[in-house]
Amino acid sequence: MEARGPDSCGGGDAARGAEGRPAPEARVHFRVTRFIMEAGVKLGMQSIPIATACTIYHKFFCEIELDAYDPYLVAMSSLYLAGKVEEQHLRTRDIINVSNRYFHPGSEPLELDSRFWALRDSIVQCELLMLRVLRFQVSFQHPHKVPAGESATISTGMNLSVFDPESAPTEPSRTCGYLLHYLISLKNWLNRYSWQRTPVSVTAWALLRDSYHGGLCLRFRAQHIAVAVIHLALQAYGVEVPAEAEAEKPWWQIYTMDTEIP
Repeated sequence: MEARGPDSCGGGDAARGAEGRPAPEARVHFRVTRFIMEAGVKLGMQSIPIATACTIYHKFFCEIELDAYDPYLVAMSSLYLAGKVEEQHLRTRDIINVSNRYFHPGSEPLELDSRFWALRDSIVQCELLMLRVLRFQVSFQHPHKVPAGESATISTGMNLSVFDPESAPTEPSRTCGYLLHYLISLKNWLNRYSWQRTPVSVTAWALLRDSYHGGLCLRFRAQHIAVAVIHLALQAYGVEVPAEAEAEKPWWQIYTMDTEIP
């Protein structure tokens, strides 16, 4: 499994400091993307727009130094921009109120005073800055997003939000692209008892959600991330794919031929 670019933006050794601990920048990005996820859920955003917001945020700070702009302002603008990109439009007022409650639990919504309008203008201006910095390239392919031109016909009747722990699924939903198809194929491939007694699907979704705290979404292709989270979930519970030892190729290369897992 190879990184997309030589600079491997958004992760790798550069994200770790002394003794293998996360660098200060990585810890900041972790906290801010957690804010994006929680605010997105409270705003009623679906999983794809939230994932896009996280990716926009990480991509912006691949181009700009962290101390150049307030990361939480960038996060709020990322939510606003992602809503437009994924056609789930948000009002700036809602973003401001949810963010205010996030930082000041129990507080009342902000009054429509000079402070509110200044914050609203900052979000809009930051959005325009981000578009220029990213050269208007703000559309991304996610592991749980149906690729363009493909039809999602498999449905389990569940309303999935990858970023809402309370709605963690036991089955994938109809809007989940690569990860959907890989999980359903494995479910039909594995022993029914093994699948039912181990939460492989839930764990894979949780790992996918956690991957957006860092820049893996920029470093690797969507189908590679989908395979990786499933592989790790299977390893975590000691679940073996039938006939894997006798097979000519690893199971994951059935889905994506160019994937190598050590």
